[in-house]
Amino acid sequence: MKKHFLLTFLILNSIGILAQNEKLILTENENELWFESLNETEILAEKIELINNRLTNDVNVYIEWSFSDGITVSRFPKLDSIRKIRTKGFCKPLYLVKHKNDLIAFRVENPINSELTDSITELITENNIRKLEIWTNDNRQALYGTSADCGVIMLELKKRKVFKAFKKLNLTNWKYDEISSYK
Repeated sequence: MKKHFLLTFLILNSIGILAQNEKLILTENENELWFESLNETEILAEKIELINNRLTNDVNVYIEWSFSDGITVSRFPKLDSIRKIRTKGFCKPLYLVKHKNDLIAFRVENPINSELTDSITELITENNIRKLEIWTNDNRQALYGTSADCGVIMLELKKRKVFKAFKKLNLTNWKYDEISSYK
């Protein structure tokens, strides 16, 4: 019995230690610092690694709203003002994936399927990205409304087949997330 208890304790303890290694970005200030580090990095491979880590770490954040009448919702896509009040500065960037004149815009919200995030990060590689732009405090953010308040990451793709792979992920209609398509 003591061996089972000790083994369970060690497993749970190691899981806690591994979880603490992940840096979650929750506030607007942390988001701004993250974008600063992304801007300071000049090597494309390092930028891609930062973006993929951010996507993966954002999966670990889940916010649920409870109202005084007992109703609880985990998705409230149309009322950005309520979201801003309830989440107190919680920030996730808007992602733009572009090939020539085609564009997919999405923002990954919670709860998110880690398999979907893995599929996205597999497509964001140095071999697939021609150009990476970062918009913070940029007038172009106005095109995407409040969804771009926490910054925009524009990924210009090299190959049409990679853009088609993004389209196949159906990011704009995924049933659990507020991932919107902007025209």
